[in-house]
Amino acid sequence: MALSKKLYKKALENISEDIYVEDFVIGIGETAVKLSDGRTGFVATNREDTLGKCEEFYKCMGLDGKPESKAEVGMKVKDLLDVGLFSGDPLLRSVSYAAVNAIFNKNPERFVKGDTLELMEFNKKDIVGIVGEITPFVDALRPKVWDVLIFDRQRRHDQILPDWAIIEMLPKCTAVIITGTTIVNGTIDYILNYINTDRVAIAGPSTIMVEDVFPVKILSGSYIEDSEKLFDLIKKGAGTRTLFRSGAARKVNLVF
Repeated sequence: MALSKKLYKKALENISEDIYVEDFVIGIGETAVKLSDGRTGFVATNREDTLGKCEEFYKCMGLDGKPESKAEVGMKVKDLLDVGLFSGDPLLRSVSYAAVNAIFNKNPERFVKGDTLELMEFNKKDIVGIVGEITPFVDALRPKVWDVLIFDRQRRHDQILPDWAIIEMLPKCTAVIITGTTIVNGTIDYILNYINTDRVAIAGPSTIMVEDVFPVKILSGSYIEDSEKLFDLIKKGAGTRTLFRSGAARKVNLVF
């Protein structure tokens, strides 16, 4: 079963039918959703797959040309997940997965403190695959392991391998860290097919912090401490570092 379907099923088990979307914001770096019961979540805005059009998230309906959003404040969360969780629309997926992240933004006592790299433990013989450029991880790992292989759809420099290199080279890695953005853009299932180790973590704020869904050892994501501050900062263009530094959110882990 695709992970998106597992997430959908798990999400519905954790909300009542009357829960609705109280608010959402699509920022340059992050997209956040607040549910009617106060739970809030955010993921990276899937902007690299957009067309860059000013009305991309809206469509004109009817003879009067009235713009209508694909996601609405006040709509039931289940309805949002039904239309958006399996959509090919990058912004609608961003809103939908932020809603899923909000659903599991609860019971903070289940989370473990610590740094992803310390929780994984590495040695000089390791070849570490990082799917999605996570610069702080790359910089920290290079002195500690044999090699770091970075795979990304966007090749910003010559040390990054194209995503199609995953097929041949990811199976050679003795440990793998996958950006949580792969959950939002729907590439996570493809990536997991080429992993040949059980030392796997999904990391980043887009990581959905839920048990019994992902076949990995560590989930490293975020817990929202102040939803009002989070929304305000995202509206002003803030990214992950600012959200964590401000105290709007904090880093958390699940270890299996």
